[in-house]
Amino acid sequence: MLRSCSFTIILINLFFPSTSMMIIDENNSINETLNWAEVTATRLVVCYYNETSGIWLNELAWQSGNTLESLANFLSHLDSPLKYVFNNTFIKTGMFIGGDCFDDYQWWLLGWLQAYSVDQNINYLHRAADIYDIIVDKAWNVTQCSGGIQWCPTNGYKNAITNELFLSCSMRLHPYATILGKSSTYYLNWALKEWRWFENSGIINADYLINDGLNSNDNICVNNNQTTWTYNQGVILSGLALLYNATNNKTLLNIAQNIADATIQKLIYSNGILKEPCEPNCDNDQKLFKGIFVRHLSYLLPYLIDPIHIQKYTLFLQQNAISVSMTNRCELDGLFGLFWNNTSINNCDSTRDTATTSSVLDLFLSIVNTQQQITTSNWILLGMGNCMDDQNFSMSNFYKNDVTENICRTTADNDIGAIAYDYELKCNGNGFCRIRTLSDRSLTPTGWTYEVGNAITVTRTNKIILTNCYLRTN
Repeated sequence: MLRSCSFTIILINLFFPSTSMMIIDENNSINETLNWAEVTATRLVVCYYNETSGIWLNELAWQSGNTLESLANFLSHLDSPLKYVFNNTFIKTGMFIGGDCFDDYQWWLLGWLQAYSVDQNINYLHRAADIYDIIVDKAWNVTQCSGGIQWCPTNGYKNAITNELFLSCSMRLHPYATILGKSSTYYLNWALKEWRWFENSGIINADYLINDGLNSNDNICVNNNQTTWTYNQGVILSGLALLYNATNNKTLLNIAQNIADATIQKLIYSNGILKEPCEPNCDNDQKLFKGIFVRHLSYLLPYLIDPIHIQKYTLFLQQNAISVSMTNRCELDGLFGLFWNNTSINNCDSTRDTATTSSVLDLFLSIVNTQQQITTSNWILLGMGNCMDDQNFSMSNFYKNDVTENICRTTADNDIGAIAYDYELKCNGNGFCRIRTLSDRSLTPTGWTYEVGNAITVTRTNKIILTNCYLRTN
């Protein structure tokens, strides 16, 4: 049996300009993917966000700029107290955080723009614009490779990601040009200049994959044939989508589709699941790359006009999310690992940290953005908080402290009267299970405690942080 809840999702996002509101539960269904995003985002903030520094533990600082953007994407769908992170991060961090290079700065620029889209604090917009002004003043040069944004203040290397970010940042700032005291075409003109350079640079190879950067010899620059990282195939997609939206140049969409097609055909495992070229031995930088790809693929989707490509990318994202949901989450700490292929490695391997978990948050949100659903088992995640009924009452239950999530679910499976169960995994790793049941006291499992309740069904959660409510679907 399935007991569902009702909620409305408000969508305020630059990448979904035609939609202001959508009701997910029109057919009395639960958006499990949004609930997984809520669980993941909440855990990242409650257990791993450092309020003193304004960045996440066990992440490189540039990655925290991405996690800020991902959190903002989540909050564009579901209101949450987690929004406090924006202002706290703004206060605790400066304009230049993340590293010493121009790509590092631009990740934070995008994070602040997305934060501004859901929390209209003008300071966030101005910080993004101030970072951009520094990039324009310090990073664009024609002394090497005849243009483009150089990687670092002291390194003239022209790499793909720094220039892709500049294209995307230019187009993300474009709607705010007059608010920021610029001419209406200021940011658009920079985007066009960047794209002309990028397209002619040779950095897109014959397979329509983007290599790491350019080799230079006496200002003659050629593709260096270095690794085709997934994030290099991702950031370009949102830049091209927004540039198409501003110019109506459909060639830009064709190029974006060619790059996305090449990625999901070549940078995958044999079963179609996204694979970083460095797997299984990726460094800390590379742990976030796949999340960046799927985030920007989902940004591209609303602008596509070809139903075949829309379906192809949507199914690709859905397939990856199902794979991750089935085996990738570690019940010891609630974190997700590097590998999205559910047959590749155990779910508590040493690759997991906040960066890999932030990457999976991007994957869940890409499914939410495309308005798709995933259901992964006979237990569906209702959301954060204790399982309750319409009057906020709790039903009779069996409960036990110091229990793993696997034992919690197995015990619920074995109880024919189980309607739902709560599992709370605290930040210190301690677990607590409460099985909501129609069974009587005599069926209490050995070692468990029976508690009488009033409710006879489960319809909602009470939003207590770090408790997950699952409903039985059969």
